[in-house]
Amino acid sequence: MSTDGGPPFDVGVTGGRQFDLEVERRVFEGLDVQLRPVDIETTDDAIDAFADVDAIIDRLLTAPYTTAVVESLANCAVIARCGIGVDGIDTETAARRGIYVVNVPDYCQDEVAEHTLLLLLALTRNLLEYDSTLKAGVWERRVPDADIHRLSSSTLGLVGFGSIARAVSRKAQAFGMDVVATDPYVDESEMAHHGASKLTFERVLKTADVVSVHAPLTEETRGLVDADAFRTMKETAALINVSRGEIVVEDALIAALDAGEIAGAGLDVFETEPSGRRVPFESALRDRDDVVLTPHVAWYSREADRERRRKAARDVRRVLEGTRPENAVNRPDVS
Repeated sequence: MSTDGGPPFDVGVTGGRQFDLEVERRVFEGLDVQLRPVDIETTDDAIDAFADVDAIIDRLLTAPYTTAVVESLANCAVIARCGIGVDGIDTETAARRGIYVVNVPDYCQDEVAEHTLLLLLALTRNLLEYDSTLKAGVWERRVPDADIHRLSSSTLGLVGFGSIARAVSRKAQAFGMDVVATDPYVDESEMAHHGASKLTFERVLKTADVVSVHAPLTEETRGLVDADAFRTMKETAALINVSRGEIVVEDALIAALDAGEIAGAGLDVFETEPSGRRVPFESALRDRDDVVLTPHVAWYSREADRERRRKAARDVRRVLEGTRPENAVNRPDVS
C-alpha cells in the first residue's frame, strides 16, 4: 500500500448486505481508499475475504478473528471493531504481527441502559403474559394473583460498574429503585457518587430483586453467574444480561428457572449466537414463558450505529495515514 500515488488502500467492510457505505465513505474522503463490502459468517469466510486487505472494519462480528484468521492477513494494518467487546479477536497475535486492534468503547451507553430497563419493566410488570393472553382473545388480568411490586420498593443489583452500568443506575433511580453493585475495580466512594452501594458479588445476589450483568467477558467473568449464583438469588428475583452471553451459564439458568430458584430472566446475549440471519437460533430458552429474549440488539439506535461506524473508520484512517489510533486495545510492534 502507498500514501503517495500508489494503489488505493483496500479496506474490507463486513455486514455488506445489512449496511450501506455512506458513513465510511464520508470518513475516507480525500484518501485513496477502496471499500470492499463483504458478508462474513465463518472464519473461512474471513480468511478468504481479507487475505490481501490493508484494513478491516467489522460491523457485526459474526465470526471470530481467531489466530488462523489473523495470521492469514498478509497486508492488514488494523482491525476495527465497531463495538465495545474485543473478546472475539486474537489481539495478541495481531500485536505480534504489527496489526492494531481498535474498538469504540463509548458509543451506546444510553441504548444499552435503556434496553436494560426495557427488559426489567417487561419482567417486573408481567408484560409477556398480559400480551400473549390478550392476543389470544382472553381478558385475564389475574390482579389478585400476579406477583407485581412497585419499582420504588425494589432493589437493582449491578454486576460490573462501568459506564453503561452507571447509566443504568441513574435511570433506575429515576424509578425510585435502590441500587447496589459489585465491581472489584471500582471503589465504594465512586459507586456512592453514582448513587449505588458497593457490596460483594454474593451480597448483591442475595439483596437484589433484579440482577443485571454489565461486566466484560474475561477469564474472571466467564461462567460467573452459575448454579451457585442462582441458588444465592431470591426466588422472586430476575436476571438480566445485556453484556456477554458467556458470563451466564445457560444450562444453570434453565435449571434454576425449572426449580423455581429465580422467577425470570431477560437476555439480549447468549452463550451461542447465530452467525447470520440464515442460521436458526437454537435454544431451550425459546419456549419459556418466564424469559424475555432479544437478538443482541441492546446497542442499537440509528444514532449509535452511525457513531460506532464513524469512530471505527476514523481510527482506521489514522492508521492508514501513519498515525496512532485513539482507541487501540493492543500494542502492536509497528517499528
